[in-house]
Amino acid sequence: KKARLKVAKLHRKIANQRRDFHHKVARKLVNRYGTIVHEDLNVQALSRSHIAKGVQDAGWAQFLQILAYKAAAHRASGSVLAGRRVIKVDPKYTSQDCPVCGHREKKPLWVRAYTCPQCGALLHRDVAAAQNILARAWAGPSGETLRAFPQGNTPRSPGL
Repeated sequence: KKARLKVAKLHRKIANQRRDFHHKVARKLVNRYGTIVHEDLNVQALSRSHIAKGVQDAGWAQFLQILAYKAAAHRASGSVLAGRRVIKVDPKYTSQDCPVCGHREKKPLWVRAYTCPQCGALLHRDVAAAQNILARAWAGPSGETLRAFPQGNTPRSPGL
């Protein structure tokens, strides 16, 4: 019984540390950026895949909930920093499409460099995916440009 209580206490401490980290990172993002764009990942399905332990340990779903809450609360506060938005985009093919020309080429996950055979663009796979995600936030499903960044407020690079 003592061992079970010790383990429960340890799990509670780790959960509190994770939640605290999520709140701090979300606050930093909401304070710094007017629009935050992320892939609309099916976290529940990922938690049943071969990467389940990493997904559950990172607490992605909890972080995205906290981020959306802080952005909405920030917007409702009526302060100078009002107007924070969190935009979810479809994650399909974000790491397979070339952000320069749009060519799609399926590559295994262990290939970290994205080299486009059509236009010759050479990018890190995650950078190419991030550019595609941001471009999808700018364009709607039919390809029209959305007002994701009103009044000329363009996103700033987080220092990639």
